[in-house]
Amino acid sequence: MISSMTGCHWRTAAGAAVAGTVLSLAAPAVAQDAVADFYKGKTISILVGAGEGGSFVPYAQVLAEHMKRQIPGTPNIIVKTMGGQGGGLDTAIQMQNTATKDGLTMAMTQQTIVLAQVINPEFARYDARTWNWVGNMAAIRNMLAVWHTAKAQSVEAAKTTEAIVGATGPSSPTYIMPSFLNRFAGTKFKIVSGYKGTADLNLAMQRGEIEVRGGSWVSVELAVPEFITEKKLKPIVFASLDRDPGNKDVPTLAELVSDPQAKQAAEFISAEAAFGRAFFLPPGVPADRVATLRKAFEAMIKDPVMLADAAKKRLPIDPTTAEELTKVTAKVVATPKDVAALAK
Repeated sequence: MISSMTGCHWRTAAGAAVAGTVLSLAAPAVAQDAVADFYKGKTISILVGAGEGGSFVPYAQVLAEHMKRQIPGTPNIIVKTMGGQGGGLDTAIQMQNTATKDGLTMAMTQQTIVLAQVINPEFARYDARTWNWVGNMAAIRNMLAVWHTAKAQSVEAAKTTEAIVGATGPSSPTYIMPSFLNRFAGTKFKIVSGYKGTADLNLAMQRGEIEVRGGSWVSVELAVPEFITEKKLKPIVFASLDRDPGNKDVPTLAELVSDPQAKQAAEFISAEAAFGRAFFLPPGVPADRVATLRKAFEAMIKDPVMLADAAKKRLPIDPTTAEELTKVTAKVVATPKDVAALAK
């Protein structure tokens, strides 16, 4: 009798275990079906907090073309250019406060937007720590580069030889980097402001008005790749948390300063590179849709068809995961006030 009861209990337990296994396997499939049902026939909008020029829109267009194939339900994806007013501030505020929280609105805005939350909190009606990062297609590293005829061909040489740097204005990386190095690394960069953009700076270098220019290295690769192939322009420092993959021998801004607080400020300024061409969802989007879009991004960023398309458009792919973006965001927002004040 005891033996019979024991067998009965065993069969009951075994049945329960099998049922539990079936349910646990079925749950993800059910969730996936729900997401697919939601996205089927829908349109995802990507709000780009930048103008038509530059690489923001091309990156968004590549993502729109290729990521939709990776999303259950295969929704359409469209790109809406919002303009880069205030460094993309309007787009950040819209995403925080009024964007739909259903997984149908994504955004990419200026890479300085997380830093701006710390430096100018009075204007930051958003909290990037609450955003749902999807992923970053490329770290966009700002730099200083010297023309081949410049007397100072390195940061070290610029400590003893004056070099004329072209810049657009005091709030631009084209001004910030040489100014920072003058103050904390002892360089003798003479900064001439008032240029309208990187195209203007390129012409000024060719005319011999300036010897050094800043901006992103991607802007050189896209607009004037002959400057690189003909060895007319070379980077001498990058504002990034790690070295540029294509220029491993070029130091980062933080590597060139020794004062501990200045080094922290350099790392703070350089953190913007991590957000180069990053996409995010607003707070409050259902977790299963966030997870689905992150998974779709990770699949897209490895897709040979996408990689070939990006290469054809001369768009470097240097991805960062959503998890890493979340960590960097938290670190930036937690920057000590004295370091942020120094960076400002």
